[in-house]
Amino acid sequence: MSFLFTLKFLKTAAIAAVVFIALDIIWLSVVAAPWYRKALGYLASLDTDGKITFNIPHGLIAQLAITIAISVVVSMALQLDNRLATAMLTGGFIGLAFYTCYDFTNLSFVKGWPLWISLIDLAWGTVQGVVGGLVVYFLGRS
Repeated sequence: MSFLFTLKFLKTAAIAAVVFIALDIIWLSVVAAPWYRKALGYLASLDTDGKITFNIPHGLIAQLAITIAISVVVSMALQLDNRLATAMLTGGFIGLAFYTCYDFTNLSFVKGWPLWISLIDLAWGTVQGVVGGLVVYFLGRS
């Protein structure tokens, strides 16, 4: 636990946040934008061209919360078993857990929320978690 909440940890979490935000911008605005617009456009704020507009401050808060949580959990796991596989599996699991909570909550009460969007989100959350695990593993070692 000596790594948690040290300056080195805070730097690692900050870099992970930048990586996460960059990945999410690419994911949301390029890769998954057509799917989300098609499936969830009725819920989204759209600009005059029909593109989804994002509330940047709220999105940044969400990404920071996910990043810090993944950084903490992966760091704790690495204290027990300092291997790359541990970082990746732990990060992937926590990413999957976050996105499962979000998407299945939406499925439970948002009218018309599509299961296929949730499944895509679960895969994305897992990938984000694995990337977070990699960032924490490699930056925590240097």
